[in-house]
Amino acid sequence: MNSRYAVLLLISGTAWFLVAGVFGYAIPVFGGMWLQHLACAIFTAFVVGIAFRVPILSWSGWRWYLLPLLTLLTGTAVFGFLLTCSWALTESLGSEAFYKLPLGIVFYSMTFYLPVLYPLALLTQHLLRSRLKIPAADGSQASGQTTNRTSRVAGSLR
Repeated sequence: MNSRYAVLLLISGTAWFLVAGVFGYAIPVFGGMWLQHLACAIFTAFVVGIAFRVPILSWSGWRWYLLPLLTLLTGTAVFGFLLTCSWALTESLGSEAFYKLPLGIVFYSMTFYLPVLYPLALLTQHLLRSRLKIPAADGSQASGQTTNRTSRVAGSLR
């Protein structure tokens, strides 16, 4: 992973922390533990960014529009689990919190907040792809060019 991608993921995690703070008003994201919550958001951005790096950089067509749902689902599950873990480290919680809070975060992000979070996830992907200056994949390219681009993306992962 190059340093440019790492900086973009750091910025992305911070931005998503702000989104979580606005939409997660029932969970005190901006409360007294805001620094731990920020660390959870940044770590989540790195997990999602690394796990979905190749799809973000190479998917096109209908898969490009499916990708925000996949990244939102993964990101909210990871963030919910990390949030619960940060609370458990600072104070004792019941064991059911380790699955109830992440499930609640995933449920609300994939239902009620989806009309806002989906475009934000799509924008995040677009900005990551455009800032890395890798051309968007489209079906009109020749197969040799597609293979060449795939090799370039795979080579940049090493």
